[in-house]
Amino acid sequence: MNPRHRQAEASSDSPWREPGREPLHWLEIATLTHVGLLLLLGSWAFGGGTAWARQLISCWGSLGWLITLAVVLDRRRWRNGFLRPLRWLWPFAAFNALVLLSCLNPSFSERFFAGQSLLAHTGAAHPGLPSTAHPPTSLEHLWLFDAIYLSCFNLILVVRRRRALRALLVVACANAVLLSVFGTFQNLTSDGLYFGRMPSPNPRFFSTFVYANHWAAFVLLFIAACVGLIFYRTRHQPVNRLAGSPLAMGIVCLLLMAMTPMIGGSRSGTLLVMILLGGCVVHAFIRIVRQRRSLGESAMLPLSGLALCVLLAAGAAVYLGRATLRERWRDTQGQWQAGLTAERLKLYADTWHLAAERPFSGWGLGCYDKALLLVRPRPLEARRQYEHSYVDAHSDWLQSLAEVGFAGTILIGLCGLLPLQDLWAARHLGSLSAYLLAGCGLILLYAVVEFPFGNPAVVIAFWTCFFCAVRHGRRPGCPPGVESSSHASPMP
Repeated sequence: MNPRHRQAEASSDSPWREPGREPLHWLEIATLTHVGLLLLLGSWAFGGGTAWARQLISCWGSLGWLITLAVVLDRRRWRNGFLRPLRWLWPFAAFNALVLLSCLNPSFSERFFAGQSLLAHTGAAHPGLPSTAHPPTSLEHLWLFDAIYLSCFNLILVVRRRRALRALLVVACANAVLLSVFGTFQNLTSDGLYFGRMPSPNPRFFSTFVYANHWAAFVLLFIAACVGLIFYRTRHQPVNRLAGSPLAMGIVCLLLMAMTPMIGGSRSGTLLVMILLGGCVVHAFIRIVRQRRSLGESAMLPLSGLALCVLLAAGAAVYLGRATLRERWRDTQGQWQAGLTAERLKLYADTWHLAAERPFSGWGLGCYDKALLLVRPRPLEARRQYEHSYVDAHSDWLQSLAEVGFAGTILIGLCGLLPLQDLWAARHLGSLSAYLLAGCGLILLYAVVEFPFGNPAVVIAFWTCFFCAVRHGRRPGCPPGVESSSHASPMP
């Protein structure tokens, strides 16, 4: 057989073939639909802030395992070496083994006091092995983590067209805009979730999210995605032709999302949005100046228009959130006078002390509130007052060390670092991937002093944006896990 014919035949068997307008493979459609619905479910079901919502997210996310299995059983992908990203799952498998091993070695046992079921620290049967305070809780949290991570990992394992990833991000941004508008009107007209139909357990809520800081982390990721999509689009459309274009709609959507952390009263979320958009404005100014200079034209008009948009958005946010801003300012003064900062630092110290007692594997995934009782025991009286008890450490990094130790925390970190190495071989990252990773980086920074990853919707949004950034940042036509220099076929 002619070598050229053999090469063409091999190319036709490749699942990463890009012949123009070839329709998406059914596995790609299934993956995009599954992740999109997972994101919608997580965001509208109270951000996953209730027990039934978490279970529903876990059940739906578990369907991603079937997609992964279908990909693994596809012989063409093995034959052509397109399942190399599976090697990045070894930290994921090791983390599962660590948690499952801890569930076989519980360190707390159930006791009854005054008819109430309580957990008492009795020590693990094998002190040298990983253990957990409550195996059912650890298994529940592991199920949720696995369902979300593997579902989003399928984006890099299955989806071959960057255009499809951009479509998914557009749908996700549109959902975030809808939630923003919903939350803004809800904040102005009613008190309670879903326009007062459901009382919120937290007075600081926004849209469908029980906690405004979780909403701020969620919307920050899609503000970054929207900015990246806008900059990607400006590569193909001049800045002076925004009127009536998708770019104009994208800028309006961006402003609608950017106002919500301030309206919702999230101080830290407002600061993060300001940092992200500040960098975006500087980037836009530089790009406009370079483009206008290359054309020999003045950049004054587009720069003035951009500055006007920024001022209008800031003014609208301050006006709509003026009542919340005044209230949050009073809260800040009261918290400062009451010594809340010192109390938070004391909580961090207690969490670190807890982590230092079991530095390797921690006290069990999801068991921070149970293990903290060893450091901050609660009184047994039914009507206790003035206690400083916490369910979360208000620092995801410290809480991870306390729950799964340094071993588990490093393994979770490798779940992101190993796929990220796929971008190191790419010569040009691109604006979209850069802004997606910038949003993810801000969330990781935010997790030092808050607990955004305690919200399933934020976790779904984080891994969706992360894997879209990794896959979209590769050279067009290059499968993940393969050196880009050997693949040059165009990817739409």
